[in-house]
Amino acid sequence: MVEALCDSTVSVGHEVIAAANNEPQWRTVARQMLHAWNEGMESLRSPKKSMHFKGLTPAIEAAGFSDPEPAEPARKVVGRSPLLGKRGGI
Repeated sequence: MVEALCDSTVSVGHEVIAAANNEPQWRTVARQMLHAWNEGMESLRSPKKSMHFKGLTPAIEAAGFSDPEPAEPARKVVGRSPLLGKRGGI
């Protein structure tokens, strides 16, 4: 089942690359999406098993996509007034 999932992801990944080449405004989204899919497929691989699943790394490199942008920082705490005193005592 994992092998079929990886195969279909690689197939669709090639379609995403073709679409990104036809519509340049989608290139950034396509790059991020392909890297996320590839990372997800890498996480499915077990070092104990001898099975080798396909990946998107060769397609990403052939398309000339750069590394993904880093994730946004963790959410900020909202609702804490700067006028309140500091927590932790005196």
